[in-house]
Amino acid sequence: MYLLLVIAVWILFAYKFVDWSQWKKQYSTILFFMVINLLYNTIYYNHTLWAFRGITADWINHSIINLAFTFFICPVGLIIYLQRFPSSNRTQLLYVGIWVTFYTIIEALFAHRGMYVYDHGWNSWHNIWLNLILFVVLRIHYKNPVTGWLISLPLAVIFYLFFPVPLESLK
Repeated sequence: MYLLLVIAVWILFAYKFVDWSQWKKQYSTILFFMVINLLYNTIYYNHTLWAFRGITADWINHSIINLAFTFFICPVGLIIYLQRFPSSNRTQLLYVGIWVTFYTIIEALFAHRGMYVYDHGWNSWHNIWLNLILFVVLRIHYKNPVTGWLISLPLAVIFYLFFPVPLESLK
């Protein structure tokens, strides 16, 4: 199963790259990400823009895969991202660019294999700007949580205006 393979890879990343004595510093930003991700999955439940698709077993659906990503895979990635964030501005831009590229390529590979699907006007090009905004806002939240929330609220409204959910989908 691909999900177990992905989890195993992230366990290796966690072992190699995470300083577990410092994880509490990233905790609030991980929760911030979880809230945003779960909010998207709640609002867009019947009108998904992107979704995971299990290809090895019928019971492995978007919800199961997304829970693994929300509560394990992405938190490990975020801890690595935040703990290793460089201090110089020039290096920071390159660093964010590397993470945006990494996540975008992973999503594109999953889409190519049929494990990640797009709908309702979303496509792989949208992942680039979404990942860019995500990684920048996560860093802002890490440095100043209130500012992160204040930036996220209008961004969520703008996102919803560009990709509205029909009212009948909210039932």
